[in-house]
Amino acid sequence: MNRKSMNKPGTILITGASGFLGTWLSREAVKAGFRIYGIDLRAPLQPNIWEGFATNSLDTVDLDQLIGNCTLDAVCHLAGGASVSASVKDPFGDFSSLLPGTARLAAYLKKSQPQARLFLFSSAAVYGNPEILPITESTPVMPISPYGVHKATAESLLSNYARIFDLGVTFFRIFSVYGPELRKQLIWDVSQRALLAQEEGKEAISLFGTGKESRDFMYVKDVCRAVLTVISKPDSSGVEIYNLGSGIESTIAEVAELLVKHLEVDVNIQFDGVVPKGDPANWQADISKLQKLGFTPKYNLDEGLHQVATWAKSIH
Repeated sequence: MNRKSMNKPGTILITGASGFLGTWLSREAVKAGFRIYGIDLRAPLQPNIWEGFATNSLDTVDLDQLIGNCTLDAVCHLAGGASVSASVKDPFGDFSSLLPGTARLAAYLKKSQPQARLFLFSSAAVYGNPEILPITESTPVMPISPYGVHKATAESLLSNYARIFDLGVTFFRIFSVYGPELRKQLIWDVSQRALLAQEEGKEAISLFGTGKESRDFMYVKDVCRAVLTVISKPDSSGVEIYNLGSGIESTIAEVAELLVKHLEVDVNIQFDGVVPKGDPANWQADISKLQKLGFTPKYNLDEGLHQVATWAKSIH
C-alpha cells in the first residue's frame, strides 16, 4: 500500500490522551499544526484543542463515530499501564489495559483507516537487563517485568498484524521520560519527599536500590519533538523501531542529588540497597537512528531537572 509522506501537519488520533505524555504530546502537536482526536477514560485538561474526544475505554469506544469521515494520518497509541511495580502486583490488570485495546485499534485501522500509520508507545522495558550498552534497536528483547513483557507482546502482535493486514507500524521504545506534571516515579518521589523532609527538619530521605543503577532520562518536550519528527518524516511500509532517549547514562544517585540541588533544600540522599523486582540495572540508549532524521535533544539533565524543581516547589 502506498502511504503518503506527511510533508505538512495532518491529523492524529491519540489514545491515552489525558495521561502525562499524552497531554504534553497533544499540546506540542497542536502547536506544530496537527489536528488531533483523543481517547482516554479521563477528560482532557484542554478540551478546546481537540477536534473530537471520547471519554471512554479503547476496548469499547465507537471509533467510527469519534473519527467520522476524517482521514487519519497517524495514530499515537499511548493507552495502557505505565508502571513496572503495578504490573508486578497485578500482571493480568496490566495485560488487560494494553493488549485488547491494541488489537481492537489495529482492526479498526485495517477496516476504516488503512492509510494511517500506527505509532505504539512501547518502552525500553522490553530490553530488560541488556549485556551491552548503549542499547540499539537490534538489542535482543528480554523483558524482566510483566510491564516489559506486555509491551513486547504488543509489539509482536502489531508486527504480525502489519504483515497480514498491510499496516504501517512504528514502535517507540521510550526510556525514562520526565518533566513537570508527572506525579509518579523517581523524580516526583524524590522532589516531594525532599521538600517534606526539609519542612519537617529531617536530614535525609531513603530511596530503593544502591544509587548506582542507571537510566537514560529524556525531558518530555524532547520526547514530543522526537515523536513529531518521526511522524513527519517520509513514510515507509512495514515495521520501524526507534529508541527515544537522550543517549546519556545517568545514575539514580546523580539524578536525585542534582534534583535536590535545584529544589534548594538541605537534604541528604540515602539508599537501602534493595532493588525492586522488575527494575533493570543499567540503561543507555543508542539514538543514532533518531539522529539521522536530524533530531538532537535540546534539554540536558540539569536544565530539565531545573524545570521540574520549579514546578514541584510551586505545587508543594
